[in-house]
Amino acid sequence: MDGSLLACLVAVAAQLIPLHASLRDSLSPHGTAVDRIVGFDVDAGIRPAHPLTLDVESTAWALALGAAYIGVFWCARAVFSRGGVRTTVRGVAVLGAALTALVAVQRATSPRLLYWTWQPISDGASPYGPFVNRNALASWLAMAVPLVIGYALARQQSRSARDGRAIPGVAIDSLQLWLAAAAILMTGGLLASTSRAGILGGGVGLLTMIVLSRQRLKGGSGVAWMFAGLVALVVLASAYANLGTLALRLQETTEQGPWGRPAIWRDTWRMVSDFWLTGVGAGAFQRAMLAYQQGSRLFFFNQAHNEYLQVLAEGGLIVAVPASILLIATAMLMAKTLDADRTSIFWVRAGAICGVVAIAVQSIWDTGLRTPANGVLFAVIVAIALHQRDPRL
Repeated sequence: MDGSLLACLVAVAAQLIPLHASLRDSLSPHGTAVDRIVGFDVDAGIRPAHPLTLDVESTAWALALGAAYIGVFWCARAVFSRGGVRTTVRGVAVLGAALTALVAVQRATSPRLLYWTWQPISDGASPYGPFVNRNALASWLAMAVPLVIGYALARQQSRSARDGRAIPGVAIDSLQLWLAAAAILMTGGLLASTSRAGILGGGVGLLTMIVLSRQRLKGGSGVAWMFAGLVALVVLASAYANLGTLALRLQETTEQGPWGRPAIWRDTWRMVSDFWLTGVGAGAFQRAMLAYQQGSRLFFFNQAHNEYLQVLAEGGLIVAVPASILLIATAMLMAKTLDADRTSIFWVRAGAICGVVAIAVQSIWDTGLRTPANGVLFAVIVAIALHQRDPRL
């Protein structure tokens, strides 16, 4: 897994290396042609050395951001091997509750400005608290909710270990009440965001919690309690959402106009076909789409609205292959680590894995992990899912 992470970074760094024109044309035959379309400053007679990426600045930023995510993951994994998982999840719960309250107030009082002060760079941005759009907010909440629920379950198991029941359904303490309230509030914020992909991802994440819980809950009654509790959470959270607006958003899912996701995916696939080996450059999707978007330019496709497709477009096979190996290795390691955990931290790991599943599902329609706050939280929850307790402690 770590080797695949490094291979992805090396592949992105390779996109920044200046290459002789003939070598670049061999590796990326359409690169020069697209440069002429989107650059306006490429002299057809003079072709100096040029890197594979179509946007050097954006690729350098993507490389730095990716390295930061990996650094956070490695540091968090090392820290969690010595403790601090519960403290971290409590912090996520506090941040999530505060974030949801902030978004509610900001949307009601100043829906066009970030923190009531700053105008987003994009004219079409619709801020949700510190996030510039609903999908980015939904990504954060979809990852955080199952993590907080997992910690509440872990605390319940710790308190009931003496009678051998994982979820006894008896009295809970004040911290568990707080965790439940935070989970309800964040779920309400997720529903209120009206992000269709985020809500679907969050729902799949919660269903995954039920599936994983069967490893530790004996008999059907425990699973029934789990299901009933999650249903109650969603019902209570729906009080914070405008169900009419949400219904209209869901109705839009069946409407495919000239700016719908299928149209974006078709144009992106043309880009993939032309840059299948080396990609257009990490972070260079927006610049490359200037040459590939078909039809009306009333709206500009600055993202592929599919994380997997965008990785393939930006990185080509040199990034997609190690990224695929990374996904498979991580999934296998998560399953192995979860199965081997016999402590109450099993539930926190399960919650973290459910958060990963939620963002994986949402990424079929969105690119929420490209927001730094979401990338950092993702790195932390993956570290929670994969950390191994130091045997010397």
